[in-house]
Amino acid sequence: MDKLAKARLRANLKQSLQYLSLVFNDFFVLALLFLVGAVMFWYAQSLKQLPTGKWYYPLLAALLLWLPSLTGRLVTLLKPADQQFLLTQDRYFASYLSKMRRYSLILPTLLLLLMAGVVFPFALVKAQLTVSTYVAMIGFLLLSKYSQLRLAARQLYFNQPKFATWIHLGTLALLIMIAYSQLWFLAVLSLGWAYWWRSSTDAVNWLSAIAQEQQRKNTIYAIYAMFTDVPERQLAIKRRRYLDWLLAWSKKTHNPNLFLYQRLFLRNPAYLSLVSQMVCFSVLLSLLVANGIWNLGLAMLVAFLTVYQLAPLIQAYDYQLMYLVLPIDPATRPRAGIRVIATAINGYGWLVGLSWLCLLPWSWQVLWQVPLLLIGVNLLAFGYLPLRMKKMEQK
Repeated sequence: MDKLAKARLRANLKQSLQYLSLVFNDFFVLALLFLVGAVMFWYAQSLKQLPTGKWYYPLLAALLLWLPSLTGRLVTLLKPADQQFLLTQDRYFASYLSKMRRYSLILPTLLLLLMAGVVFPFALVKAQLTVSTYVAMIGFLLLSKYSQLRLAARQLYFNQPKFATWIHLGTLALLIMIAYSQLWFLAVLSLGWAYWWRSSTDAVNWLSAIAQEQQRKNTIYAIYAMFTDVPERQLAIKRRRYLDWLLAWSKKTHNPNLFLYQRLFLRNPAYLSLVSQMVCFSVLLSLLVANGIWNLGLAMLVAFLTVYQLAPLIQAYDYQLMYLVLPIDPATRPRAGIRVIATAINGYGWLVGLSWLCLLPWSWQVLWQVPLLLIGVNLLAFGYLPLRMKKMEQK
């Protein structure tokens, strides 16, 4: 089992690095640079203006430090065939899980240390926490995450209670107590209740463990799918009845390509969820930055990334035999695909513009930024997207 765990961890690391090299492409790295610069600029300006010593500052610091602990689910790398081939290896499964637990700690530890570095000036200057209290909070979160992974590993066996949600809420409550009361011994006691928890049976619930791992991997693949094609992802394409009126409108135009592309966009979660996430991301950036020129520039950058990731939608039917034999004029296919993407990106522009008018302080600057954003997204849809299509066809 030890050799199997090492082999699967190596294969998983190789696959992750392969996808991460595609995720962190030139455009995404450029967007991250703008995003980090905007957030740090807003953070530095806000620290100068915030008053000192408010009662809720330790609570806010504890909440920000607690957020990274929500990441890092237990990685088991189990496969469907394991329920047959590893069924007799229950007694050795604990050693397999010990290596998986150590691997699962890497991501939440890195995120916690990164968040701790960002929150450090606010915690010490504005919340007036001592260095020892702040270090105790970080140590408590690390120990608590280790305890959570131990419990998650033991819950893969039969007859184990499920209370993951209560664990997260209990961690937050104890962290707030440390921030306000400086009860550092809670960081030491956080291991006890999980470390001495004993399984009542050695039988592994293989079906539940494999289903949990498939769900975890599909979540990771969904993030990768925002930047590249992921063949391993299991998509659940379903009908959304509340959007059928859009398809009914496209039927009246007697344009089958337009109907097919709209149907693909509305029912495939890879495309519809992408636009929804980008709208939420852009609105959140606008609230954080709250600067006219920066808001417009970042919204256009997010729109460009959205169009770039929606471009493969036009080639979705290139290798489908049943589409190729249909009596449909292929010359109308690129125009129909561009029209669907243009509608989606215009929806992005309208939603972001309305959020500016509703959520940001009213000013004449916001009024002229909204039409500029709409003009920019249309230039991307009808100017950049056809050029992008030509390059994709050449490849």
